[in-house]
Amino acid sequence: MLIQRCLWHIPHQLKYTLWSDKVKRKTSDWLYIMAEIMEICSIRPLVDDMDIIKSMVQSKTDRLEKLISFCAVKGYKHSAACLENATSDMFTAINNRLQGKTTRTVERAMRTITKRSNVGEWSTSGALNAMKMRHAYYYNSLDA
Repeated sequence: MLIQRCLWHIPHQLKYTLWSDKVKRKTSDWLYIMAEIMEICSIRPLVDDMDIIKSMVQSKTDRLEKLISFCAVKGYKHSAACLENATSDMFTAINNRLQGKTTRTVERAMRTITKRSNVGEWSTSGALNAMKMRHAYYYNSLDA
């Protein structure tokens, strides 16, 4: 089974781990770490060439390793651990030419509901019914 970590959540989780490591917001270390992780997690869509994909992933992996080392040297153990845990599943989608930036069904369902509820004004029960239909589709292979 292929697993892709949500690339949107990694930088946001890192904000919490930096706070846990007592890194003050907007300091030079905080800004460096956040800028690097945002660049690492930014994946260009519609890249077809496998050589370009491999080179891009290698470049991002190298930057990620440097960022983990930076956090470790600075004593930001929670942040280093967060990044180490995410490393193996960050580039699954691009390496396997999958569409999307996550393989989690909850992420996909929330994206669908958000898109639909932003188009019109939905009631809470209407949004809940739409969510139930999406989950039935994802978990039971039912056509919604």
